[in-house]
Amino acid sequence: MRPRILIAAANGPAPIDEAIRVLDARQSHHLVRVLRLAAGAPVECFDGSGTRFDARIERADAKACTVRLLAPIAAVTESPLAITLVQGISAAERMDWTVEKAVELGVHAIQPVVTARTQARLDAQRLERRHEHWARIVEAACMQCGRDRLPVLGVPVDFDRWLARNAPAPGRTRILLEPEGTARLADLGIAGSFAIDLLVGPESGLSPPELQAACAAGFRAVRLGPRVLRTETAGPAAIAALQALAGDF
Repeated sequence: MRPRILIAAANGPAPIDEAIRVLDARQSHHLVRVLRLAAGAPVECFDGSGTRFDARIERADAKACTVRLLAPIAAVTESPLAITLVQGISAAERMDWTVEKAVELGVHAIQPVVTARTQARLDAQRLERRHEHWARIVEAACMQCGRDRLPVLGVPVDFDRWLARNAPAPGRTRILLEPEGTARLADLGIAGSFAIDLLVGPESGLSPPELQAACAAGFRAVRLGPRVLRTETAGPAAIAALQALAGDF
């Protein structure tokens, strides 16, 4: 697999003979210093909105590498399931792992939420830095797994605020992962549903009022087998199961 790099979608696919892209310092360092690629080396570029290109390095500059887009490449890498993972923010590496694996498994969007039991209490500035950090993880995961469309990464919000802004929608399945739930994923008729909200609490789970509010908003409590999964495992495990039931597995 050729090295893959994200080009800004805002630049758009330019005409092939003018398709030169200047990469930022972080991307340039990765290609030139980490991968040790020289001018003329083949790479693959994707614009984050669903298009990928055959490309080559024009100038191997570790601070401002340039690539030439040669031709678009036809590829289908998105799941037919539009899964939004509503994830209670967990501590550091746990949240990073969840974001990375959710992207690899084909999630459509990730919405971090601050809940009553969220252990990592961050001020607005630190939350903004975490959001930027997660965005880099999303990009890197797309580069690694071959996705051409960047999943939507929501700005972290309080769970009750997210719930108030996102009313139940017709045809949309809402799933709450809960160890005390009685339903199974196989009971929900996922095969006919292509828009799914998947809600996962943080390390200590959602509080009783949050559970009640979620159920009142159309979420159905589902148990993933007889074992209690960690918060960083639960979301990816459910996404994988959903993909096997009705997605692209």
